[in-house]
Parts: sequence; C-alpha cells; structure tokens
Amino acid sequence: MNAVVTEIGKKLAERWVALLVLPGLLFTATATAAALLGHRHWADLEMLGRRLAQLVPPDAGASGDLSRTVLLLLVLLVASVGSGLLANALATPVEHALAGRWPAPLRRPARACTRRRRAAWVRANQEWERARDAGERDRLAELAERRNRIALIEPINATWIGDRLDAPTLRVHQEYGVDLTFLWPRLWLLLPESSRNPLSVGRRQLDEAATLGGWGLLYLALGAVWWPSAIIGAVLGLIGWRRCRSAADVYAGLVEAAVDVHLEELVDRFTDDQGVRPARPHWGQQITERFRKGI
Repeated sequence: MNAVVTEIGKKLAERWVALLVLPGLLFTATATAAALLGHRHWADLEMLGRRLAQLVPPDAGASGDLSRTVLLLLVLLVASVGSGLLANALATPVEHALAGRWPAPLRRPARACTRRRRAAWVRANQEWERARDAGERDRLAELAERRNRIALIEPINATWIGDRLDAPTLRVHQEYGVDLTFLWPRLWLLLPESSRNPLSVGRRQLDEAATLGGWGLLYLALGAVWWPSAIIGAVLGLIGWRRCRSAADVYAGLVEAAVDVHLEELVDRFTDDQGVRPARPHWGQQITERFRKGI
C-alpha cells in the first residue's frame, strides 16, 4: 500500500510540475522581459541584461546571497504556480466560449451564428435526402460527410465544438429514448476500467486544450505591455482551438460508444419481464434498521 501511495504521489507531483510550474515559469520569464523592455525596446537583449543586473542588490556576503537566492526562488515559484492556477481557472470560460455558451451580452450574435449554421446544415441534409430518395448511393457518403462537417445533429449551438459535445445526448435519446444526463452517472458506475480509462483520458485532453487557451489569454493580456506576447497568445489560442476540436470529437465519440456498448447491462440491472422494477422504500427502511443493529 505504501508503494502504491508513493507512486500516486510521484505521478501527481510530475503532473503538477508539468501543468503548473513549467508553463508558469515560462510565463513569468516572459512577463519579466515584458515589464523590463516594453513596446519600444521589445528586442533589446542588452537592455534586458542591464535591467536584470540592476534588480540584483550589491553583494552582502554568503549569507546574504543565500537569502536572496531563496527569496528569488520563492517569488518565482509563487508567480509560476499563481499563473498556472489562473490559466486553469480560465479553462472553463474558454471551453464555454469555444462551445458557443456565450454570456448574455453575446446571446444575440450567438443566436445569429446558430441560425446560420442550422440553415447550412438543413440545406446539406435536404441534398442528402434528395440523393437518398433518388437512389444515388454513390453520392450519399460524400453528402453525409459534407453535412456532418457542419454538425452531426441539427445545430443548436453557435460553434461546431458545442454541437459535437451535445450530439451524444440528442443521438442517444433519438436512438434509445433515454436521457443521457440522468443515465450517465449510473452507467459510469457500471463501466469497467477498460472503458473508463479512455473516457478519462479524453476528458483530460479536452481540459488541457482549454487550459492552453487560458494560457493564450494570459499572453494576449501581456501583449498590452510587450507586443510580441500578443503573437504568442494568438498562436497558443489557435493551437488550443484546434486541440479542443479534436479532443471534443474523441470524447463525445467515446461517450456515445460507452452507451452503445453498456446500455443493455444497465437496463438489465433495473428491469425484469414486467418492465422497470419499482423502488420499494420499505425495503430501504428495513435494511437501514438491520445495518444500524439497534443503534
């Protein structure tokens, strides 16, 4: 057991360093350079060296050097972890933005984007239906791919990512007549590790892509002081968006696949030949009394 706990602690520490400290150190270094150089001298490395040297106080002996080193490392660590936590905190609003769940002031453009995407999807779907009714089987795959590039379902969000994440709920309801929102927690408890692990990895990849978008926002904000940082932020935002699209596609596909594979097992737990077995509260009361042993 101690070995297992040690291994878990090691993996958590490695993940903490990889996700928070190292990206935070890079951002802290960039922020320091931005504060010292500004827009006007954005590439002046000599000035950067001189100003960094000015930050170091005069020599105060070995004990003073050690104290300054410890203090500097502590400040760097706090700044790095703080920026990492802020990037993680921004991951949720980034994911909501990419999924088309925009705040109230942007509801109007969100509805306009949704209408535009829905109209394009309806046109593509009508073309697919005409080809199907005409028996043009050689065109069906191409037309279906064109329609699915817009969305797997009739669009209800302003973005492709939002519709992809919502697609399993609607498709499962259409296919099986169940509400995935309430079904999923029960199904998750029945999933074997071989099914849970890919789902967990897929969700983590989606979170990491959103966190990358959070870093992009931080670098964009730093661009107000040092303009090259805005370029870095734009590049990170673009990469985060592409990764979020890919991760959303994989994760949504895994969720739907888990329902397809394991739904029958869940149904068997709650049904018999007469249909869904009713809940019996008096059984729960009796079991509670039995386990309490008169206490």
